[in-house]
Amino acid sequence: METVTNILEVKDLSVSYTVANVVTHVLKKVNLIVPRGKSIGLVGESGCGKTTTMRAILGVLPSNANIENGEIIFNGSDILKMSSNELQEFRQTGAGMIFQDPSSALNPVFSIKEQFLTSIRYAHKEKNYSSKELYEKAIEALKAVSLADPDRIMNSFPFQLSGGMRQRVCIAMTLAGEKELLLADEPGTALDVTIQDQILRLIKDLVDSHELSVIMVTHSLGVIRQVTSEVNVMYAGSIVEGGDTVKVFEQPKHPYTMALMDCLPKLTGTSIAEGIPGRIPDYDNPPVGCRFFPRCIYALDQCRNEIPGQTLIENGHWVACFAAAEGKVWRN
Repeated sequence: METVTNILEVKDLSVSYTVANVVTHVLKKVNLIVPRGKSIGLVGESGCGKTTTMRAILGVLPSNANIENGEIIFNGSDILKMSSNELQEFRQTGAGMIFQDPSSALNPVFSIKEQFLTSIRYAHKEKNYSSKELYEKAIEALKAVSLADPDRIMNSFPFQLSGGMRQRVCIAMTLAGEKELLLADEPGTALDVTIQDQILRLIKDLVDSHELSVIMVTHSLGVIRQVTSEVNVMYAGSIVEGGDTVKVFEQPKHPYTMALMDCLPKLTGTSIAEGIPGRIPDYDNPPVGCRFFPRCIYALDQCRNEIPGQTLIENGHWVACFAAAEGKVWRN
């Protein structure tokens, strides 16, 4: 594949599901860019479409999903137009996923060695590695994720390892497969806070040392600030603000981003964090215009019927909001 600056570009992606003859319009014109060798964040409330976006990128949406519009460009090729063989190659060496529960990604009845070697053999089947070479690659990958005594790990079963060790094994499998893009879906949620911090630091180090490209999916603003260089804020299936993580966090422009920031507890203890009034719209009958319109205190008349496009606030920071584009949104 041709080398391009952005390893992944999602353009105007819209996805719906059909459940009991009811169509739910989950993603609406999602745009997402992943620069090569960078870690970007996708943050938003539970149910806003983050996992659906990741499944669409991997091409593993359920059978009741319908891609209504859009493109997913990986290294210059549209994943949505790939043949079965091309899609298989993409999953072999292109992208790998780390799930929030490592137990669900590892088969409990097979040893780590059996699963690890099968994974590497699948990713490098054209190279015809010997069993010894595959084992050496696995040991090297386990060492890269700071797992002590990798030989013991290889001969263990998943239930014999802690949650943090299982998560590191999953990351090591991705490294050994020499994937270019890592999709991390809430990778620390099932772990205690100290192990979660270690996993996040590990992913950040791998981005720096292996030039790995990462999409970090989470609902935690703290995780995004710690790990990513760029952030995309998603609300109800649409990305409403994005850009440099520091700029977006220090000067949020979209009313939803501001509301998320205001929900964070203050260290000063001078006030109690409050939730965002209202609720996420029903996906079977979402608003015609901006999906945040029913909850927005800055909403304009055009927000009801028109979908706002991206407005560049400054280099490396954009927002999809009519009111913000007109300078009518401000922080208290």
